[in-house]
Amino acid sequence: MAKTLVSQSNIRTLIVREASELTTDYFPSNSLTIQGANQLQLLVSFTKGDSDGCRLKIEFSEDELTWYQESSYTLSEEIYAIHKPAYRMIQESCNMVISVPISATFFRVSSKAITSFTDTSLSIIATIANI
Repeated sequence: MAKTLVSQSNIRTLIVREASELTTDYFPSNSLTIQGANQLQLLVSFTKGDSDGCRLKIEFSEDELTWYQESSYTLSEEIYAIHKPAYRMIQESCNMVISVPISATFFRVSSKAITSFTDTSLSIIATIANI
């Protein structure tokens, strides 16, 4: 006889950024609590307008004072991993999901238009869960 597994949803939804026009300077969202979660998905809705796109900076903190930016790396010829701060770039109008594993207490997203911000719009909703 097959067992039926009952699962309860532990997904929380947080508004990171209401739909609004960007600027050409980074502007951080409010800090949001993600304690106890290990998965983060950002539901991003971007309208390009007259810009060449937008950039996102995802940051984490344990105390809301010191922020640690997400990083990326490349391997050098000497087999060293060269880490740099990660900037996510979106070049076309779209609705997309950005998935990030997490182990922090707080996060925020800073965003900016690459060039002109005329007719741009960006909204971000986060879903967090412990999977």
